[in-house]
Amino acid sequence: MQESFPGNENSRLRSGEISAGDLAEAVLEFYIEGEDDLIGLLAYALYERQKRDFIVSHRKRNAGRSPNEAEIAAVTSNYLSSDLRNTLRDRASQILSSYAETYVEAMEPQIQLVATNSEALRQVRDIEKSVKKRTGFWRQVRVGFTITLLLIVLFAAVAIAAVFFRSDIVDAWNALRVPTTLRT
Repeated sequence: MQESFPGNENSRLRSGEISAGDLAEAVLEFYIEGEDDLIGLLAYALYERQKRDFIVSHRKRNAGRSPNEAEIAAVTSNYLSSDLRNTLRDRASQILSSYAETYVEAMEPQIQLVATNSEALRQVRDIEKSVKKRTGFWRQVRVGFTITLLLIVLFAAVAIAAVFFRSDIVDAWNALRVPTTLRT
C-alpha cells in the first residue's frame, strides 16, 4: 500500500464522498495481512482504542459534543501511513511477546511437573523392561530345569545316604518288595 491514503481519496474525503466507515474498513484491510494475522488484529485493536481515546478527548474539550464524521475521518486517515502501521504492529508484537512470557512463567511449574513425570515414566518403563528380561520365558525354563536337576541330585544323595547307613527307610522299602520267586 502507499505511504498514506491516496490523494484522490483525501480530496473525496474533504468533499464528503468517502465516509468514516469506508476509511475504517480501509484501515482494517491495511493493518491485517491475512485471516490468521494475530499481530494485525491486535494492531487494528490498538488503532480502535486510539480512535476511541480521540473521541473521548474531543468530547471533554468540546463540552460533550462528539466529533463529526469528517473529524473522525481525518483522524482515521492518519492511521493509513506505513510508519504508523509499523509502529502499531510493533507494539502489538510486543504485547503478544509479553503475554507469551507471562503465560510461560505461569505455566513453568506445570511444565516442570510434566517433564519430571515424563522422566519418572521413562525410568519406570526401563525398570519394567529389565524385569521382563529377567522373567522371560527361556529364563523361566532355565530356572525350572536347574531346580529339577537340584531336586534329583538331592533325592539321589538322600537315597545313597539311606542305603549306605542302612536306614529304616531302606528296610521298609525292602519289606514292601515282593520276592521275585513268589511271582512265578
